[in-house]
Amino acid sequence: MTNSPVQATVRKISQWSPIWIVPVAAVLIGSWMLYHTFQNQGPTVTLLASNAEGIISGKTQIKSRSVDVGKVVSVELSQDLKQVVIRARMNPGTANLLNDESQLWVVKPTIGRGGVSGLNTLLSGAYIELQPGKGDSGKYFFELLETPPIAPPDAPGVRIFLSSSDAAALAVGDPILYRGYDVGTVERSEFDMQKRNMRYQLFIRAPYDALVTENVRFWKSSGMALDMSAEGVRIEMASMATLLGGGVTFDVLDGWPAGNKAANNSDFQLFENRKSIQDGLYNEYLEYLLFFDESIRGLTAGAPVEYRGVRVGTVASVPYFFNMKNPLQVAFNKGIPVLIRIETGRLYDNLTLPQLQAELDQAVSLGLRAVLKTGNLLTGGLYIDLNQQSGAETKAVAAPVTVAASPVAENPPSATEADTVAVVVEQPATTPPVVATPLLPEPLPEFAGYKILPTSRSGLGHIEQKVLQALDKINNLPVEQVLADSSATLNATKDLMQQSQQLVQSLDALVKADATQQLPAEVNKSLADLRKTLAGLSPGSPVYERINSNLQAMDKVLRDLQPVVQTLNQQSNALIISADPAADPEPEQGNEP
Repeated sequence: MTNSPVQATVRKISQWSPIWIVPVAAVLIGSWMLYHTFQNQGPTVTLLASNAEGIISGKTQIKSRSVDVGKVVSVELSQDLKQVVIRARMNPGTANLLNDESQLWVVKPTIGRGGVSGLNTLLSGAYIELQPGKGDSGKYFFELLETPPIAPPDAPGVRIFLSSSDAAALAVGDPILYRGYDVGTVERSEFDMQKRNMRYQLFIRAPYDALVTENVRFWKSSGMALDMSAEGVRIEMASMATLLGGGVTFDVLDGWPAGNKAANNSDFQLFENRKSIQDGLYNEYLEYLLFFDESIRGLTAGAPVEYRGVRVGTVASVPYFFNMKNPLQVAFNKGIPVLIRIETGRLYDNLTLPQLQAELDQAVSLGLRAVLKTGNLLTGGLYIDLNQQSGAETKAVAAPVTVAASPVAENPPSATEADTVAVVVEQPATTPPVVATPLLPEPLPEFAGYKILPTSRSGLGHIEQKVLQALDKINNLPVEQVLADSSATLNATKDLMQQSQQLVQSLDALVKADATQQLPAEVNKSLADLRKTLAGLSPGSPVYERINSNLQAMDKVLRDLQPVVQTLNQQSNALIISADPAADPEPEQGNEP
């Protein structure tokens, strides 16, 4: 039986299959998710750094106030291979954190002057800290800071700049002190190529920013400062923070007004210490040259110039050979030159340079001299002392002055070299005026463009000079003649001693003689006889009674002879012719009125 094939009937389907709903839905969902992801993801930030130490792609987080705000997605070298380009994806809603004032830096363990920081990154790893700013425009390209900023840009306070020629004066993080209290921090330091000095940015937080005024001065605070100079030994102590790392101090000098509050980003100068600030105030001065013919070892620039203990100037240069021809010959002939400055600000207010010049010229004419003295026995530091010396040679020139003549000069004024006075001359009234010549100080000599101030030796120099003079006098003594006379004197003294010895021997023989030995007994016997004789004359003895009665009889005779003597005194011939009795006195009659 034969089976015939059956022809299949093919029918075309005209409707969609439900199976296509799944891929279409998947495509739609994927497209929506992709759109949503790109629509809601944060911005991409590009960061530049000198190295990528601690930065790991896909792991290193970007944090702000310890909150994750992004993550590093790639780390690669720049095209010039000099920097590292880091790209990071920020979290949604963080775009307002990125503006012109935003700052980013890598947080990792560090040890500095301020202590140890970033220890929490030892386990979690380094991360990038974002400090948002208050800028208006958005920014997506930043350079990572090498060190974290001290204070945020919007922190209340004031920022100022200091200029210094010392590159090691301050470091970032050093404290700012006001009378020992920490009020701020050094934020940044950089070298100014144009001015060729260091420029430091300081931040002083509120409310202490009100202390920064126009008249404040800044100086380095090294913790401990030891100054051994001619003025003595001075030790300054600051806080422990400055003792370990240094810092800067500011204040208004004594007697200065505070002034107005300093503006933000004002410029100030950083001084070495407080003393250098005070020395810099005396910018008006007169310069003089001094020549010393003794050692100036221990005299340095900056040493004080004093007048009887009061500082009036400063030593400018030791030695000073500038603008001098043949300086060695000058030193041999004149002495070692020293340049000093007499500063008007150290004396009294409103003193002008011409007045100071006139007063110094007058003082030199009266014996003002410059002397080297030891200011510190420990260091051997010297200073220059100006003092009036008695016996100093004074020179003056005559200046004609017309004075009026007077016939009588009562209490005339005394004329001295220091004062120009009118001299009254006793002359007739018809004499025309005469011309007197008072003495004025002679101008000081000049050398190398400076006036020379006379000098004198110090106390030790005077002693040395007197010793040398004494030695010269001793050397000029006639020593040979003195020795010859001394020899003759010694010979005569020797003869005299021999004669004295012979005399002593003779006296010794005389004392030892028998007659001399018996002399005390005889003297005692004579004294006993004398005592017996005196005992016979004592009161109550017969001799004493007899002498007493004789004396009484003689006294009676003398009383009886007294009238006879008076009569003979009145009339010498009374013994031959009897004296007439004297008439009685009669009263006289008084005068009538």
